[in-house]
Amino acid sequence: MEAIAALIPLIEILAFCLVGFVWLRGSSPPYSLAAALSLGIISGLGLLSLLLQVSFLLGHPALSLLLETLTLVGLVWWTRSRWGCLIELGQRCFEMWHRYPVSLSIFAVALGYLFVQAYLLPPSSWDALVYHLPRVLLWEQNQSLFLRDYSLPHQAVFPVGSDILFHLFLRFWLDYGLGIFSWLSYGVIACGTYAIARPRVSQAVALTTALVIACLPEIVYQSTATKNDIIVAAVAMACVVWADRWLRVPKIDALLGLALTLCFGVAVKTSFVLFAFFFLLLWLVLVIQQGLFFQLLQLPIRHWRAVVCCLLPGIVLSQIWLFWDNYQQYGEWLGPAELALKNQNNDGVWGAIANFTRYTFHSLHFLRPVEYAIQAISGQSVIAGLQGIYDQLFEPLFRDVGKAAFIEWQPFEVIWEAHEDISWFGPVSVFLVFPAVAWAMVKGRGLTRMMGLLAICLVGALSYKLGWSPWKTRFFTLAFGCTGLCVAMLLHDVQVRTGSIGTLILKGWRWVSLAILLYACLYNFTKPMIPSDYYIGRHPIWFSSNWTRDRTIYSKLYDGLQLEQMSEALASAQKIGIAGYGHYFSLMFHNPSLEFLFLFIDQPTAEAEALAMVEERLGEIDHLVCFNEKCATAASTSGMKLLWQNDSEAQLPAVYQNPFL
Repeated sequence: MEAIAALIPLIEILAFCLVGFVWLRGSSPPYSLAAALSLGIISGLGLLSLLLQVSFLLGHPALSLLLETLTLVGLVWWTRSRWGCLIELGQRCFEMWHRYPVSLSIFAVALGYLFVQAYLLPPSSWDALVYHLPRVLLWEQNQSLFLRDYSLPHQAVFPVGSDILFHLFLRFWLDYGLGIFSWLSYGVIACGTYAIARPRVSQAVALTTALVIACLPEIVYQSTATKNDIIVAAVAMACVVWADRWLRVPKIDALLGLALTLCFGVAVKTSFVLFAFFFLLLWLVLVIQQGLFFQLLQLPIRHWRAVVCCLLPGIVLSQIWLFWDNYQQYGEWLGPAELALKNQNNDGVWGAIANFTRYTFHSLHFLRPVEYAIQAISGQSVIAGLQGIYDQLFEPLFRDVGKAAFIEWQPFEVIWEAHEDISWFGPVSVFLVFPAVAWAMVKGRGLTRMMGLLAICLVGALSYKLGWSPWKTRFFTLAFGCTGLCVAMLLHDVQVRTGSIGTLILKGWRWVSLAILLYACLYNFTKPMIPSDYYIGRHPIWFSSNWTRDRTIYSKLYDGLQLEQMSEALASAQKIGIAGYGHYFSLMFHNPSLEFLFLFIDQPTAEAEALAMVEERLGEIDHLVCFNEKCATAASTSGMKLLWQNDSEAQLPAVYQNPFL
């Protein structure tokens, strides 16, 4: 029943995206189908995010239902004469399928399977269970986006642009459909890649390129996740499509679309600022080279009314209000300074070189089946060989240089795992994407060279800015998503030079990419169809979740019976405090009658400070859930009664009752 109920917000989301597509396709001159589809999806998600943010900022989240309804009805009425383009879209898709029936059939089946995962499976992403989803429930509980009580700064200080979209489902207390935003973003990356390639190359090359990028393993794994990394990559792709459109048709709609999409990107993830900086710098150079700079300056002046209308949406989407609040609360635009220090590279250029070296070894990613095959044939391990080279040549040189502070104890390991947090981009990235970027830098012209340079700048900036950890792979989706045009132009050049052999090469890359896509669909450690020895993936996810009926499956896989036992201990609770680092979402979502008060007690917190914090808030809570030792010590010292504790060695988490109420 809940899966059926989730169709209502799903239909609303798709309707907003389709309205964007219809409007763009009906423009004069019309956007290409692929461009209109990719930009329509991002515009729809951005508009929904804007409406939700406005409602929360006004202090009335329920107002969003009215705003969404009025906006959607108005847009459908406004575009009523253009909806025939949906028939055209279907016809063009059928024509393309008729030319490439096998390739597109395989891709369609895989896309459908990924949709089923995104829609039906409960959230499994580690960070999503810790802060992306809990913060939405806290917004709903407090009816405000300004959180003053939190257990992790991430819940309060991070941009809200994509996380707030989960409210579309969570406001009805539904955890179905939460992965749909990543799935739509996956479609944006595929369609956007095709859209910028097709005007420059043949249909076969453009299709092959779109499949190559869409079938990179890490992108596939992220397509059903509940984190924002693939969404920010999709927004970046939309910016490229807007920019390419403006270079071809320099009109105000593309310019304003680009500006608002850039603002939305900042609202999704702060790392988007790196993309925006390099992208705008390189694009302005391209604008000047094409003699369009003065036209770029004149357009906003001539269309000042449209610009004024976009100012307020731009301000809301750009998160200026959040960054200002962060500054007022913490003295820093992005939140507490220690949060950045824990996650950034604190060793300057030498740290960047160390991180780039580590990521280079990570990127030599040929997938587990290749490792097994080589071991079976030769008895040798590629993973062990790469690890040995790093340990002998680079470990003595770098040691802990460049690592994130919270993970300095973690040794560097070459890992080829089918996991959304630690997978990389597969053999196609090594043998095609990397050479394509190098080719674009030497032979490319215009936008092609710009995209190659942009990808290189992003890799360098991410290596310099972020401290290394095994889980930083997902940040590089932003860079790899920018390489599609480089791949397209290289394949085009190869086809022109080799003739019929080039056609076979295109088919070969399509088949290899589709094979990797099927592998990634079936062999996903957190959502496996094919079982593995990984502790989460020992059984197909459909069986272990009782065909998705068991909505606590990931809580059980991660933490055993902890959720059930904690819920029993909290049977008489009304308002509970939570402190420490843990999977809060399951506890919050599956106990809808409880009110939650989050307390910031982390490991560096002094015991006296932790005790003072607990005693100060005792009058507000009847129970306290401690996920770390400092909280547990403070609870015991303050006289709280222990009701339950985990049977692990650390005896955490633990549930305490307030005897003074």
